[in-house]
Amino acid sequence: MLGGLGLAIFALFMGTALAANDPAYEDEIAFFAGLFGLLSIAFFIPSFVGGLGLLKRWPWARSVIWVGSGLLVFLAPVGTALAGVNLWVLLKTREVSPDGGVAKFEAFVHRALRPLVLAMIAMAMLGVIIGLGYLFRDVIDPPKEQILTPMPSGVPDLSDRPKFEYVPPTLPHAPER
Repeated sequence: MLGGLGLAIFALFMGTALAANDPAYEDEIAFFAGLFGLLSIAFFIPSFVGGLGLLKRWPWARSVIWVGSGLLVFLAPVGTALAGVNLWVLLKTREVSPDGGVAKFEAFVHRALRPLVLAMIAMAMLGVIIGLGYLFRDVIDPPKEQILTPMPSGVPDLSDRPKFEYVPPTLPHAPER
């Protein structure tokens, strides 16, 4: 569904851009067409084909969705959430096939689900941290110039200090009986 939605948005954008045909915006249109084109090739087309294959129960479609989910994890935080939804659907609809190809890999992922979810949460948190740092980069005050004071030189004069003498403690004597 997400692949089809992405392809529809790309087609709508390209149709609108080509219909306007304004020479003043050719650079911007080329930039966004290239960006959406790369996203379509990398994510939207494979997820659309994989989803269509899952609906038609083609055996290779699950591996396409697995690869697409692995690529989506790196687009934190939104892509990580979408990859989590993909993995959730793949693991809930898992059917063990006699060939054992993708089924062995899915069984491995099912056993390692907790570390996988924790890694995806860490990737999402990293994306949020980097995104917030990028958003607030102009708000943070730039570092001020540091003024370093030199270390004192020479040996300090200790002649006016009183000398310390060690006096061992004395214990009180027990009274005689």
